[in-house]
Amino acid sequence: MLIRLVTSNFRSYGQETEFNMLPSQNVRRHEWHVHSAQKGAKVLRTAVIYGANGAGKSCLVKALGRLQEMVVNGSVPPAFFRDANMFNDPNTPVTIEVEFSTKNNQYSYGVSYSGNVCVEEWLYSTIKKPVCIFDRKYNAETRKTAIEMKSNKKDEAKNNLLISLLEENILRSNELLLSKRDVVKNNQITDAYLWLTTKLNVIFPETHSTSIFDERYSDDNFKMQSEKLISTLDLGIDALTLKDEDIESFKLRIAEWPELIREIDSIIRRLSKQPEGEQAVLLESGVFTVSIRRVGDKYYARRVQARHFVKDNLYDFELKEESDGTQRVFDFVPMVHSMKSEDSTYVIDEIDRSLHPTLVRALVAKIVSDKNMKGQLIFTTHDAGLLDGKIFRNDEIWFAEKDRETQSTHLYTLDEFKPRADLDLEKGYLNGRFGAIPFLAKLNELNWE
Repeated sequence: MLIRLVTSNFRSYGQETEFNMLPSQNVRRHEWHVHSAQKGAKVLRTAVIYGANGAGKSCLVKALGRLQEMVVNGSVPPAFFRDANMFNDPNTPVTIEVEFSTKNNQYSYGVSYSGNVCVEEWLYSTIKKPVCIFDRKYNAETRKTAIEMKSNKKDEAKNNLLISLLEENILRSNELLLSKRDVVKNNQITDAYLWLTTKLNVIFPETHSTSIFDERYSDDNFKMQSEKLISTLDLGIDALTLKDEDIESFKLRIAEWPELIREIDSIIRRLSKQPEGEQAVLLESGVFTVSIRRVGDKYYARRVQARHFVKDNLYDFELKEESDGTQRVFDFVPMVHSMKSEDSTYVIDEIDRSLHPTLVRALVAKIVSDKNMKGQLIFTTHDAGLLDGKIFRNDEIWFAEKDRETQSTHLYTLDEFKPRADLDLEKGYLNGRFGAIPFLAKLNELNWE
């Protein structure tokens, strides 16, 4: 579970700024919104972030996405200047730190980078008091990295040898130590890595879920739950079909698009060089989205289609033939299923993108009201209709506001205002009571003539 995100010098976050999922002692409503942890900190299940356009909501999600991307790629981004705050000293590094809990432990992991160099990287266990797992620092004068790594006396010699190898030969200045888990072979490093790469899910407006093509749609229970969710959202879809087709047959049917056939052949060549087993690569075009799968020495094209019943007739639609809003819902279907059964964290930028406000409210209310929900949902939105004390606690509602002088974003929660229980939160927000709305006074001075 995500506990906190701290970032500085990242885009609109010029100064160190913290977002956290820690419950406030002042809030007594919806106590079941708090995940009780056997170890470590208690955290909230949901959070919603409001703010004007350009206030920094998306930048917060991008910071988390950037950290995950660095861990997956194993290195800091080459274009540092695109991340750094434009108004700070150009030599100031970007810093992103996240604290989170797994089933086994609680960690604080952070990266500080400048140019194409990882200036600092650290991983601490924070379940009681901070205990260093590793800490590395780059010396600009010697151009060398110094590493501190926890070990017991029994393995001290082996640990010193590993550190020496990492410093001198294995770890480059732009690479992350966390991503060298196969070399280090430390259970805590592996535990932290797996949470950041598999349990943390960052969804941007342009992100399309690939998990709808995996084996879950061949599972009758998952398929039934997905169909039930989609039907309750009144999308006009009655059923979902999972179709696997021999790759040669599929290529014959799309013969009018030779460029797609060439791309499929390229994917097959790539898959053929991988170890035997089941692998898949997503192919997305303007006509369809398909998963090219290898099973043993055979290849298949897999599609999920939406089935409509109209006047007792069946019609199958490609996902790309559905509306943008319907496609967006398909991105969220695996998320809802995952959150019900796993302690995964989903962070979504613009959850209301292409979706009707009524549908968004129904979807969010369904997730939030489920007392058995195991996952965690954090999202940004402009939909003021979700500002409802019946849905969220005051400490689950966050605001992002940009300082007009420094152009730096700061964050705060509704709990800081101590609003009355009967206050109309939506009306109060739109009237500027909590800030974080566009400043439109100069619009009246605009001469259209």
